[in-house]
Amino acid sequence: MKSVTKISILNGLILLGLSLAEFFGVLKFDLLFSYQWHKLLHIIGVVLLMGNMIVGPIWFMYAYNSKDKHLLKFAGKLLALTDLYITIPGIALTVINGLFLASAYGGTKNQPWLFYSIILLFVMWVLSIPLIYIQEKIYQSLSKDFDITTLSSLLLRWGIMGTIIMIPPVVMFYLMVVKAV
Repeated sequence: MKSVTKISILNGLILLGLSLAEFFGVLKFDLLFSYQWHKLLHIIGVVLLMGNMIVGPIWFMYAYNSKDKHLLKFAGKLLALTDLYITIPGIALTVINGLFLASAYGGTKNQPWLFYSIILLFVMWVLSIPLIYIQEKIYQSLSKDFDITTLSSLLLRWGIMGTIIMIPPVVMFYLMVVKAV
């Protein structure tokens, strides 16, 4: 198992744990910086997370359509690197700063949309486990002299799961934008 896979799973567990600990009153996230700084960091996290979730599959499809094995191997390495350096920090910035921002409104219990966001975060994490498994299979497939048919099947499943996983963060984004406070 690649280290990015282990880090992704651990990151999800930690962020879920922090979110649940705040929701149940075990932890309190008082603002460390000004509200505006936490908001900026939260938005940067959303852009990193959702941007990589959208752009990554697009350039991977480009590599796949080229049928160039070297480009596909490079795309696989780049997928792992962008997950490690963009997606994982993006979700961490989003969730952690979201918890700090929620403290300004009395915490996640006092805002119904935040309760639903925590549920959606959990759903996204549960759905990401099969996606991470498929990505791990893609990495393994690309690390050797790969069969394009096997890779095609994996990429199709990865694309379907990736599309499904985009639903919870899009709904969270919607709830965040249209919230009434």
